[in-house]
Amino acid sequence: MSSLLDALRDNRGALAQRWAELVFATYPAQSAPFLSREKDRFRNPLGATIRDEIAAIVDVLLDGGGAEAVAGPLDALVRVRAVQGFSPAEALGFVFQLKAAVAELVGRDRAVAAAAELLELHARIDELALQAFAVYVGCRERVFELRAREATARTYSLLKRAGALAEADAAEGPPLPPGEGRS
Repeated sequence: MSSLLDALRDNRGALAQRWAELVFATYPAQSAPFLSREKDRFRNPLGATIRDEIAAIVDVLLDGGGAEAVAGPLDALVRVRAVQGFSPAEALGFVFQLKAAVAELVGRDRAVAAAAELLELHARIDELALQAFAVYVGCRERVFELRAREATARTYSLLKRAGALAEADAAEGPPLPPGEGRS
């Protein structure tokens, strides 16, 4: 009898496809069918990105690659979901959907017979989730930094137009965030 990982490797395309379907289902009802059915990457760049990056992550997980190997595809998926208005749990929940896709693919009886391998795979998926969380937090911090910088510039512009700034302050421009200097 072949191992669980061998069975998953033999069916990596089906696993990636099922995981992508589960991810597409997290989008609004009016978007999900288009994302899952439209294969043209120019008409559906989001769907193409999800399919491509999920396939890459599946390949890395099944072939035993480390955090560095999965960083690129994971980063691409998390970045997309971090700016789409999902809550953190919704944005990162796609990682855990891989467990459901694995369970559906191998069936319950086979999963019980290969419990040690399944636990090892689940541990890898959990590590992937933690890595995804770190990427997500970085993306959200960047979004908040950009929003804060924009608000500061807007406020400065309003104060300058209202003549509420001293000449020295007006000549310097808006204040910069801590750690950034003027060149």
